Amino acid sequence: MAKALRRGEGSRLEVGFLRASVVRAVGVVALVVPLLAGVAFQSAAAQDDEPLRIGTIFPFTGDLSDFGPNFYNAAELAVTQINEAGGVNGQPIELLRGDSATSPQQTVEEARRLIDIEGADAIIGGVASGEALQLVESVAGPDGVLVISPSATSPALTTVNDNDFFFRTTISDAAQGVVMADVARELGYQSACVLYLNSAYGQGLTEAFVAEFTAQGGEVTNQVPHEQEQASYASELAACTEGNPDVLVGVSYPESAGVYLRELVESGEAPALLLSDGLRSEDLFEGLGWEAFEGTVGTSPGSVATETGDAFRAAMVETYGELPSVPYLAEVYDAVYLIALAAEAASSSDSAAIRDALRDVAADGTVVMPGAEGFAAAVEAIGAGEDIDYEGASGSLDFDENGDVARGAIVVWQVADGAITVVETRPLDLTGGAMASPEATPTA
Repeated sequence: MAKALRRGEGSRLEVGFLRASVVRAVGVVALVVPLLAGVAFQSAAAQDDEPLRIGTIFPFTGDLSDFGPNFYNAAELAVTQINEAGGVNGQPIELLRGDSATSPQQTVEEARRLIDIEGADAIIGGVASGEALQLVESVAGPDGVLVISPSATSPALTTVNDNDFFFRTTISDAAQGVVMADVARELGYQSACVLYLNSAYGQGLTEAFVAEFTAQGGEVTNQVPHEQEQASYASELAACTEGNPDVLVGVSYPESAGVYLRELVESGEAPALLLSDGLRSEDLFEGLGWEAFEGTVGTSPGSVATETGDAFRAAMVETYGELPSVPYLAEVYDAVYLIALAAEAASSSDSAAIRDALRDVAADGTVVMPGAEGFAAAVEAIGAGEDIDYEGASGSLDFDENGDVARGAIVVWQVADGAITVVETRPLDLTGGAMASPEATPTA
């Protein structure tokens, strides 16, 4: 405009210059807006094209290190099958790995790394109940990140403040404690001492066992807590065996129990043993010597026999050469499938969107199964607008309002002939707050 005034052409030139300037400005805006829209569209498209990233936090070191590699294999098997079927939303799943070291603090640190640095959209982990509680209170609830635990069984997790971002694919120890007490009474034990890990897991299972055992007329002579990975548990064993209880109930993890079980055997005055799911470990008894524990009985969450479960176990053997005796492998496998199906149903890898679809893919609808063919069929059903109901290797996975599964099974296992074998499966139903226990199923 200053240039036009210097020409001295008066208001006509000034108006003409302004009009031209406005036209040019509008043209620039008209050009820029589509460009910006294009950039925004490309950014959104790039976000939509991001693969689903599932973080795993399993114990490769620490007290539960027997479990970590086997859990990861079960998750890896599920991812391999899903990717063979075309992946989720047209993209292969990326499986990320973290080590909890059987430590709540490291579990949280690994979750932060997997989410903030590696871009995990959901987490499978919190293997121990103490880990899961920290993970929910520090990450899942406050940050709105979906977490599924395949193995954290503490009843306290039912009411933890998680903003509905925590789920688990295993049944609560409200069930295992009852079955443990049933087994103790069926074996004729009138009195028991509980030696338990001082953690959410140990406390929760002990409370459930004690309540049921005493309700059935049994006497609990003592409840003795212990810490993880001590050099000796002599004082705890002395407190637990005082009064000569009929059975010592061990609620622990393998590395800690490896110390006190050896001390117990070496004392020459070992009572009968009844062990929890945390001690269903072949490595534990291999290290101690199978013969000393021949006939020892334990319990753990498990599943009723189904064709889907059989197919999972066969695939594990085919892929990894063996089926480890540790529990919760099917629950890990199912957690991967549930996240993948929910992401497919939501057409998104956003954690909240996956959470919102999670209950729906495991409720009423067309029944779908795991495996490459099963996942492909599920994707087709979702694309056709059908509701689906995932029936997993561990059984039915209908989630309640707390993110718990209300139906499942507890298995009774035994050390026999240098191996851990499942001798009985007891289906359970916790719906409505009452537990119905159908007849047990012996295992041949």
